Amino acid sequence: MTSELLGCIDADRLQHLTLDLVRIRSYTGDTREVAAFYARHLEQIGLEVEVLRDFPNAPCVVARLRGVGGGPTLELNGHLDTVPVDHPAPYVADGRVYGRGAADMKGGLAAMAEAAEVIAESGRRLKGDVLLVAHGLHEAPDGHGEDIRELVRRGVKGDAVIITEISADVLPVVGLGLSIFDATVRRPGDASHELLTPPGTPHPIRGAVSLVNLMEVRHAELARNPLPYVGAESYFLGTLHGGDFFNRWTNACRVVGTRRYGPDTAFADVEAELREMVGRVEAETGCSVDLALTRVRDGFRVAETEPIVVALREAYRAVAGRELPLVGSRMVGDAPIFIQEGGVPAVYHGPGGTGAHADLESVPIAELVRAAKVYVLTTLSYVGCESR
Repeated sequence: MTSELLGCIDADRLQHLTLDLVRIRSYTGDTREVAAFYARHLEQIGLEVEVLRDFPNAPCVVARLRGVGGGPTLELNGHLDTVPVDHPAPYVADGRVYGRGAADMKGGLAAMAEAAEVIAESGRRLKGDVLLVAHGLHEAPDGHGEDIRELVRRGVKGDAVIITEISADVLPVVGLGLSIFDATVRRPGDASHELLTPPGTPHPIRGAVSLVNLMEVRHAELARNPLPYVGAESYFLGTLHGGDFFNRWTNACRVVGTRRYGPDTAFADVEAELREMVGRVEAETGCSVDLALTRVRDGFRVAETEPIVVALREAYRAVAGRELPLVGSRMVGDAPIFIQEGGVPAVYHGPGGTGAHADLESVPIAELVRAAKVYVLTTLSYVGCESR
């Protein structure tokens, strides 16, 4: 009985595994220790485990629970790394696990391991495989998914993917992409006194303001055309810095911010748009502009009728007793890598924690249990199971 299987989800086991993972510091790009720990745990629960070291300081853990054949492979995917921000020592209180990475996203890693363990111990004969992948180059700016991009390029992927973070009580089917622009507006020569600077000298601050104004005009244009589920594409100005003294004519001014774009907008189009703005500023102000544009993730879209979407929503309904609404997401995650580069559908669903990237981060143990139950039911539905 499926209810008996869900009853095997162990809250204490989930609590301990999450706490053990959180206790291991794993800033982006330095996840060897936590990868080794997670790999050992997955081996102990009976999975076939391989540790891939294409990126030696951030190895990927790839584990498989094999089916008997004839069904698709479902991948449960999560990142081992956390933002490099100190946090109070991990602890458990009031039914929650506290610590850096508890919500983002070691709780998700624990829940997907628990689901695999329960299915393995049940003796169920799955038709397809369950693939668990954990990686350590997720959090920008130190990671951009280089490791899972390499796995996808080599064909290490499921036929569908659940990324075990970002959303717990909604299901994003559309997401915006993100690029970071970093533009430095310059003029020749050194900074100089305002009264000793020759007339007609280009002014980098005015050039930067011109660039910002062009971005604001484009932002307003984008706002008039919101996308279904996710809203409008956007420009955002994070920093503008130029000059070092009230009467010195600076020789540089820096503008940094974000450009978020929809699934039908290519990164090349975003870059061309910004290059056109830069060209106008250079022509109108006499300044030069050095533009660096970093592609963090592209946008994504997954069909509402995809089998993984249907299976996940049915599982959530069975566990939570309510519907899982379809929404859009402006948050950036790894789904676009699988969808755009791997050609397979990917969705986000994890335990609902709080405080990601904040001073205090935590995840409720009840949410770890709920997520693990959803993963069990989704797995059985998606990969198929021989009748007993």
